[in-house]
Amino acid sequence: MPTQTSSRGGLVKRFLRSLGLFFLLMVPVFGAVVGAEEDSYLSEISLEAEKLDRAKPDAVGESAASEVAIEGASQEEFEADLKSRYVGSYTFYMKLPPASQEEVFQDYRDGAAISDIRKKIMDRFLKR
Repeated sequence: MPTQTSSRGGLVKRFLRSLGLFFLLMVPVFGAVVGAEEDSYLSEISLEAEKLDRAKPDAVGESAASEVAIEGASQEEFEADLKSRYVGSYTFYMKLPPASQEEVFQDYRDGAAISDIRKKIMDRFLKR
């Protein structure tokens, strides 16, 4: 009987050694594959960032030009622009009493920044 126990122990040891050797060989292989995927992923992100950097000056120029073009607009044109660009702000603006709507429009006409106009809409809606 001692021979059977020792042969089982030897089989287990050989199996564990083989399994350990397998993992030691496979880690570098899988690591290389993951590294290659990360490199292509990072290069794609870099390309997208470069596209955004090139597009930023144009987008800022267009935004500034559109704000200047609508500065002398009527209240209806202001509301249409607000609705097309900032639906949430437009929704709250339409719930304001006419006097508050007129106040917001006057700020717009006087050249206030759109962020200030949107804040004023929320302030008036929340009665601050």
